[in-house]
Amino acid sequence: MLLLSLFWVLLGLLIGALANAAKLRPAAWVRGGRLGMLGLGALIAVLGGWLGTWVLGTLFATATALWIAVLGVALLPRLITWCARFLHT
Repeated sequence: MLLLSLFWVLLGLLIGALANAAKLRPAAWVRGGRLGMLGLGALIAVLGGWLGTWVLGTLFATATALWIAVLGVALLPRLITWCARFLHT
């Protein structure tokens, strides 16, 4: 499981790098935004992998980690900035 977790971290870093290349990072994340997207991708991929292992088993855990990381990197930054804007008003 340690190797799977390391693979999920690498997969999440790759997804975060692709999200940076696609400019999915919000404009409000000026300082540390690139590293934040990489970290967010890695964290979401590991959480998705462990969730997939728990729910579906180790056979489908990597595919679950991939899809959850893609959705998390695409949607969570928008949700975070929306919540920050909502709380500041």
